Amino acid sequence: MTKRKKNITDVARQMMSGVVQIHVEGNLEEDVQSVLNPSIRIPGSWSGSGFFVKYENLQGYIVTNAHVVRNAVKIEVSSMLTSEERFEAVVVGLVKKLEPDVALIKLYDSELERFKKIAVQEIEYLKLREGISPSRGEQIKAIGYPMGMVEPNISGGEITNFISGSEYSTERFVTDAAINPGNSGGPSISKDGEVIGLNTAVMLGAENIGFITPSSFVKIIIENLLQQNEPHFSGMGGLLQKNSNNFNMLLHQKTAKGVIVSDLEKNGFLEAAGMKKRDVILAINGVELDRHGIVINREGSYRHKNIYDLMKLIPIGDEVKIDFLRKGKVKSTSARAMRNPEKGVFSHPVINERIYLEVFGMIIQELSFEIIEAMADIDSNAQIDMLKTIDQEKPMLVVTHIYQGTQADEIDWPIGDLIIKANEQEVNTLDDLQKILDKNKKGNILLECKNGRIGFFLYSKITASIKLFSIRKNFIHY
Repeated sequence: MTKRKKNITDVARQMMSGVVQIHVEGNLEEDVQSVLNPSIRIPGSWSGSGFFVKYENLQGYIVTNAHVVRNAVKIEVSSMLTSEERFEAVVVGLVKKLEPDVALIKLYDSELERFKKIAVQEIEYLKLREGISPSRGEQIKAIGYPMGMVEPNISGGEITNFISGSEYSTERFVTDAAINPGNSGGPSISKDGEVIGLNTAVMLGAENIGFITPSSFVKIIIENLLQQNEPHFSGMGGLLQKNSNNFNMLLHQKTAKGVIVSDLEKNGFLEAAGMKKRDVILAINGVELDRHGIVINREGSYRHKNIYDLMKLIPIGDEVKIDFLRKGKVKSTSARAMRNPEKGVFSHPVINERIYLEVFGMIIQELSFEIIEAMADIDSNAQIDMLKTIDQEKPMLVVTHIYQGTQADEIDWPIGDLIIKANEQEVNTLDDLQKILDKNKKGNILLECKNGRIGFFLYSKITASIKLFSIRKNFIHY
């Protein structure tokens, strides 16, 4: 008697036992008040999905979306294998900017042992698919706990499309399988019993359009997080623009192929490779590009994978070969893949990692993208000034909150001003400012802003000591 071959529904039922529900208590990050004054916390609770990942000899490790656990204070996991029991977990690491939206958590060792004792069967560890990307029309199943359901849900669909990444985003698979709130972090699986990607988002206002983060990115992130590294991807280190036949005479090209280097970042990948402005990148590691920067697929199937997607999947430190056109001649060069150079303005989405200085009745922070976004609701002109500083190499200090009845309030010191000097000395970081404040505790402090505004503050009026608040909470690594 021949053994019946499993179909994708059978496979999904088996893999379902490796999917968990994640219950989170934490701080809501969307509130403008808490961005501008980090001492304010807005508590909340929510849930998402995740799955036990099969990776080397790991035990008890769970992949989920970063947005599920990003500002968690307490994390608990439940599974269909253990009734309604909950088990405490800890964040190993996550992609703070949610690009891609991936995190790795782990059951505490004692909780893992308790889980094993209670479970009705062994944990099903799910394998990430490597190498082969799904094709358009490939059947998949999305598994998760939508809308807080207490049992896992399986929804069916296909890979319907692909969205290429950019300098700031990563590639996504598109599916018509139902992905709803709570499904976030669950796996999308194929008939071969492997995870093709991570359920990530649904497009509001559209029907049957959900997004999946490819397993290829998940694997790179897991490797980084296990080494206690902040996950980063290889970047171009410069600006690119589409090519056109209009440029044929200028670039000495017969027909438009490849993308044009329009600018290079200092200490970036393109600079390290010896590239120059107006060079035309024809191929990366032998993979040819059309004039839009899209991979030319010689097999004829259309797939919107571009030059940024290619670079992000090259491990940092690997040698990268570039074929390019310069003044009509095809040349080759190489450099080691590297992340893009850091700028002075950072993103600080994790509430526990924000630091601030409380002095003279005001909150001072280092400028972040979250603060710039929050200023849209406070002062659009101040936001414009902040946007002008994004590309500078050094950090910038900004006043984000004023307490009533204080010195800062008395002199009508505004929110959003960018501080550049303290007692005529340049300051860029909170540490810079703290050192000057510590040296002048018996004197007075003159602060100067980028727009020329000054503030003169008297120590004799201080009723409480100056405080540098670090509310950074390090993740526990295993």
